[in-house]
Amino acid sequence: MESLLAATFAKLSFFATGLGLLTTGAVAVSIILVWRWRLALLSLLVVQIGVAVLVVRVHGAPYTWAAIELLVMLICLAMLALSAHQVQAQLARHQPGSLLLRGATVLLMLASWRVFDLKVDLPVIAPQVIQLFVWLGLCTLVLLSLSDTPFFTGVALLLWSIPIQAIVQILLPAPALFVLIGMVQIMLTLACSYLILTVRLPATVTQQVNTDLTFAPEPLISSGLSNGSTNGIGVHGLLTGPNPAQRALSSEQTGEYPLAVERRSR
Repeated sequence: MESLLAATFAKLSFFATGLGLLTTGAVAVSIILVWRWRLALLSLLVVQIGVAVLVVRVHGAPYTWAAIELLVMLICLAMLALSAHQVQAQLARHQPGSLLLRGATVLLMLASWRVFDLKVDLPVIAPQVIQLFVWLGLCTLVLLSLSDTPFFTGVALLLWSIPIQAIVQILLPAPALFVLIGMVQIMLTLACSYLILTVRLPATVTQQVNTDLTFAPEPLISSGLSNGSTNGIGVHGLLTGPNPAQRALSSEQTGEYPLAVERRSR
């Protein structure tokens, strides 16, 4: 098992070079610029692999530590992916501004980093590694400030935990510490996954209420006897009054012509 891990990390030694450091930082920035949940999960996995290879190759961390970190990250990403897949329509509608706004935020962050010369001096850790960790911390702050959904809040917390886990392994290589941090990662991811599911919109069912208009009787249409009128309504929708046949029938019913009424009744 140790030889297999050694061979795997030897193939990924690109992340321990200067170009690999730039690649890891660029992948972290892509989460902010693109702001898509699938790319965010893939970028987190790439950043975790890059930092693990960097710590193993530069500072001689054990391969088992890197393998456990990758396993914990895969579990967290799987939980976030399962929850995000159920609310992907809602996640697509939550965009923190346009691409131009997010690009301007990244440029402002980069300018602040260079102008204020943000550095943390730790004698045990290499300066290039420290600069990468500071950059990941700045990306985490930007993600937390722009995020309005539990998904990207969870992504930001996982991104923040990657350098924290590496620093703890370099300075205090105690198994209990990185196991504790791994448990905190899983618990935070579970909380964010539950909050993601609460974003789902309730299913709205429109229930039709049956009223008199729903069962309105169809109008009776009959042909007129004289001028095309029926029941006092003409062919063009005009009121014409009763037709001659109705007038004759009404007069017979009033008693003016009783014989005619009796003849008709037979």
